Formats: sequence, C-alpha cells, structure tokens
Amino acid sequence: MSRVLVLPDCHSPGMLPKFPAFLKRIYDQWRCNKVIMIGDLVDNAAISFHAKSPNLITAVQERKKAQKQVDKLYSLFPKAEWLIGNHDELQLRQAGVVGLPTDVLVPLNYYWNVPNWVVHPRYTRLEHDGVVYAHGDTGKGGLFAAVKNSRDNFRSWVSGHHHSEAGVWYTTNESGRVFGMNVGCGMDRDLLQFHYGVKFNKKPTLGCGVVIDGKQAYFEPM
Repeated sequence: MSRVLVLPDCHSPGMLPKFPAFLKRIYDQWRCNKVIMIGDLVDNAAISFHAKSPNLITAVQERKKAQKQVDKLYSLFPKAEWLIGNHDELQLRQAGVVGLPTDVLVPLNYYWNVPNWVVHPRYTRLEHDGVVYAHGDTGKGGLFAAVKNSRDNFRSWVSGHHHSEAGVWYTTNESGRVFGMNVGCGMDRDLLQFHYGVKFNKKPTLGCGVVIDGKQAYFEPM
C-alpha cells in the first residue's frame, strides 16, 4: 500500500520549531512509506524580489539558520522527492537577472545538504499512483486551486503555494472520482519575514497532507 506524506511549504528558517515533530507524528500515525516535499522548503527572504525591511537578517545569516531547519527535516525524512518552488529557486532567478549561466550554481540538494532527496525542477507535475503533485505556482490559482486543477484535468491533484488554503474536495463524473488537495504550510506567521501577510484577513493554515494509494486524501491540521 502506498502512503504518501506531503510536506507543505516550510519556508525555512521561517518554519515553526514544533512543525518537524508534528510531521513525524503524522508520518508514523499513517505508516507512510513515501515523502513528497511540495515546494518552498526554504524562504530566501534576503534575496527575494520584494521590498525588504532593514531589520531582516542578512542572506548569510538566513542561510545558516535555514540550514538548521532543513537538517532537522532531512534527519526525519532522509528520502524524499522535492518539487522546487518559487522561493527555492531564487538563487537561479537572481542569477538570471544579471546574466549568469546556470552551471555556476550547484544543485539545490547539495547546496542544502539533502543529497538523497530527488529534486524536480520548478513547474514539474510529478505523478505518483495517478495523482499529480505540483507546487502550485502554475495552472489554476487562488481559492480552491487544487480543486480547480483537478477538475480542469480530471486528475487527482495536490498542491501547496497557497498558504491559507488547505483541505480536500472530491469530484465525480462518468469517468470516475478525483480529488483536489491543498496542503497548507508550516510557517511561523509572527516572524518579520512574513510581515507582508499582516494586511490580509486570511492567515497561514498549518498542516500537511496524506494520500493513500492515490485514491484517498486527507489534510491533517496542526
């Protein structure tokens, strides 16, 4: 039986300190045998394209703090598939701005010291047990993004990226039944790097996803 734990957007070093323990508890509770990191493992706030507070830590400091959180996740889940998200790819995106060739950058699984994780390029739609896993920054977006993608493609669909969106919705037609699941995130919304969200009514929904044999999906709230 295939039991997939879906790690949501963690945005290290902005991940809640207790979030890894929660993920491990869900992994053990469901007896999962596969892990998919849905994207935005790291935040890279210091090198983002957005306006930055002068009180943010430097890129070097952020990288060191993020590595500690990534190390914790890697110690718990030494084998995983990692879908690169828009924040994960900021080094490559910034290199493109100044015209650097991509081969000057080391692979992200070595940069973040997760050598046994299989890395999938940004915008990958990873298929497993007939389910599509995508970060969420392509295709349909906004409210019920995964549901809209599942209906448009009539494929079961799992995505992250939309931090306040989480849950599962099933749709059935003459061909069968599919689901769409958004898996929320693991962010600490009180940190300065996420201050941009203070103006929004919606806040991050904490949790993760579990998919059983490609047929059933569950959102586990923290």
